[in-house]
Amino acid sequence: MRLMMTHSTIKQLTIKAILEYIEDNIEVKSIDIESIVCFSGYSRRYLQSLFKSHMGVPIGRYIQLRRVSRAAVLLRLTSLSLASIAGKLCYDSQQTFTREFKKNTGFTPLQYRNSNLWTFKNLTGPKEPSIVIPKPKLCYLDENKFKGMPMSYEEDIPFWGENSDKKWNYVKKYFTENKESYIAISHDVNPSARKKVRIKLIFWFEKERHNHTTGVLTAGTYAKFEYTGSIKNYIHYINNVYMNSLPFYGLQKKNVYDLEIIHKDKDDSYRFEYYLPICNKT
Repeated sequence: MRLMMTHSTIKQLTIKAILEYIEDNIEVKSIDIESIVCFSGYSRRYLQSLFKSHMGVPIGRYIQLRRVSRAAVLLRLTSLSLASIAGKLCYDSQQTFTREFKKNTGFTPLQYRNSNLWTFKNLTGPKEPSIVIPKPKLCYLDENKFKGMPMSYEEDIPFWGENSDKKWNYVKKYFTENKESYIAISHDVNPSARKKVRIKLIFWFEKERHNHTTGVLTAGTYAKFEYTGSIKNYIHYINNVYMNSLPFYGLQKKNVYDLEIIHKDKDDSYRFEYYLPICNKT
């Protein structure tokens, strides 16, 4: 039994190392099964069998989907040229990039960038051997005209929240200085010419302030996600929502404000409710 557990652990660690290698190198060099063989020291046949049994897809297919998925994010959240994106993701030409992107998403890169909906068909985020895909609850929200304090900052792509301290420091300060048990926030994103995204948000307030701004939460269907835990883990959870949950459940995001409600409980833990505006399933 002990030998079986040890063998299983080695397999899990091997898969984890391969997944990390792919993420670390996806914008560094062209990755294929041969580069994974050289990295791991295992045979091609063994790696194909191991990866397929744990991840459900062949290594080559996973690499292809991760590259297309990273390209999709860059198309939606930046104004980088197609040639720049193709180069960043190590495609041998813009034509190869366009062909592979359309084959997997059904859209040309420009069609995908200019669409009113953000579709996630055939996309996949960074995976882990034991990943749990968040399950949404679909709900309807009425239109809500709100006002509040604006804030903006830039985030890197891929998004891991490393530059969002401005937002979270304000959230912590708010709960320290106010008796309210929650705070509501809505976000909008603006493409950047660099590999960054400009995030604009509004902290909802009932009382008008000197620097207030207004917004409208559109009436419609929202996918509700709930999470309890630390801010750091919540940021990873939201990344999982966008890149794994939305593709898995076939949901499309509208280009309108979302809604995030953050609660702070008496034991200083955080509860998050995230309402993501969606259209019909793909």
